[in-house]
Amino acid sequence: MKKSSPVFGVVLVFLLGILCGSLATHFLYRYRMDSIISGRGETREEILVNRLERNLKLDARQEEEARTIVHETHEAIKALRRQIRPQTEAVIEKAQARINSILTPEQQEIYAQMIAKRKENLQKRKF
Repeated sequence: MKKSSPVFGVVLVFLLGILCGSLATHFLYRYRMDSIISGRGETREEILVNRLERNLKLDARQEEEARTIVHETHEAIKALRRQIRPQTEAVIEKAQARINSILTPEQQEIYAQMIAKRKENLQKRKF
């Protein structure tokens, strides 16, 4: 038996572990996003309220007040994000233009596709 066989086996097991972990994470993330988008799963607000209720043993009145506070906070954050979105996009577009200026024409084409994909993904998340 060769001396490298045990090392190869350990490396193979390690790589298989990474692959399995990555696949499991991908499928879990995809399932959670699909369930949230479709309305089947809990929203962030529900998850937070449930965690508060479970860890703090809230009574019904406290749970309802916590739910209201969490919802109002979530709405305020969404409003704030909508408000600063134009400035954020302007900063991103400026950075994209700077990056584009240092690329070769072939790289610029690929970069334009990357930017288009990002914008498409942003549009999907808005709806």
